[in-house]
Amino acid sequence: MAKTKNITKELRRQNTLLNKKVDEYKDREDFSKAIKIETLENLDSLTIQSNSKFKEEVIPVTLLSDIHIEEEVVKAIVNGLNMYNLDVAKLRIEKYFSRLIYMLRQIKKAGYKYDKLVLGLLGDNITGYIHEELEETNLLTPPQAVLFVQDLLVRGVKTLSELGIFNEILIPSIPGNHGRTTKRKRFTSGYKNSYEWLMYNEMQRIFSETKGYNNVKFIIAESEYLYLDLFGYINIFSHGDHFNYQGGIGGIEVPMKKWILRENSVATANPAFNDRGIDMAWIAHWHQYIVSNKIRCNGSVIGYNSYARSFGFQPEEPKMQFQLLDKKRGYTLNNPIYLNDF
Repeated sequence: MAKTKNITKELRRQNTLLNKKVDEYKDREDFSKAIKIETLENLDSLTIQSNSKFKEEVIPVTLLSDIHIEEEVVKAIVNGLNMYNLDVAKLRIEKYFSRLIYMLRQIKKAGYKYDKLVLGLLGDNITGYIHEELEETNLLTPPQAVLFVQDLLVRGVKTLSELGIFNEILIPSIPGNHGRTTKRKRFTSGYKNSYEWLMYNEMQRIFSETKGYNNVKFIIAESEYLYLDLFGYINIFSHGDHFNYQGGIGGIEVPMKKWILRENSVATANPAFNDRGIDMAWIAHWHQYIVSNKIRCNGSVIGYNSYARSFGFQPEEPKMQFQLLDKKRGYTLNNPIYLNDF
């Protein structure tokens, strides 16, 4: 008897569901019949025409950092997710400049107007000897690595200058923590003990003494930070190794946000900024491409390596920051520059 009741109950439930579906189908049919095509507005496709008068004034900002030119990444050590050597490094840097040029041309076609480029060199161009193991695993010594990466960077910047579209190429140049000549980081005299600071000065000399490249301007840091006022927006550039990440659910963005709050208090205390805080911080070091409210963190050229693997960091494809700073709207289009092919 109980079994019969259960069957009857189930049949009623299914019948109710079917009736609901029938009602839904009837409603759809009635709606379709009520539509009269002849009463609708013109259904022709939209005609989009370019407006040559529309010129949005912007400054493209891009970062190049964490190349680690002489560090080798062996596939077997990183679960086959990456491979890196001198040939791969050269190829990725060349792709960075060629794809940057492509993006610059595309945004000009889209109606953006610009005559200035900001190219932030934010350090760790070389891996150096800051850890004992690197003395046996690096493919080049620090001086050799500097000469190798310097040649690639000079050729890339020359290509940008020769495009003839920039009145000014600003290059904020920050030494990283890997380029130091000392075992421990130095805070006051760090730049004086940096292979990269030496390299930036040599690059500056090359461009200043070579005719035809007077639109290239290096701004070489003698501290951990550089400030740039662009369209009235306050930008701070730094390598990014000045705060620590000790784990946690929020990831690296938590200490990043704490750091930017502290830096805002420093900036507003400076009379030169008229009580204004930092509009955007540009950092590197963490090998993570992050777009946050007031922070742009760069990826890396080297990509996933044995250090990241040993600490269980999330693998990330090699990519660099590319950002448009709009004169009226602030920080708008952000698009990564990928350094690998699919």
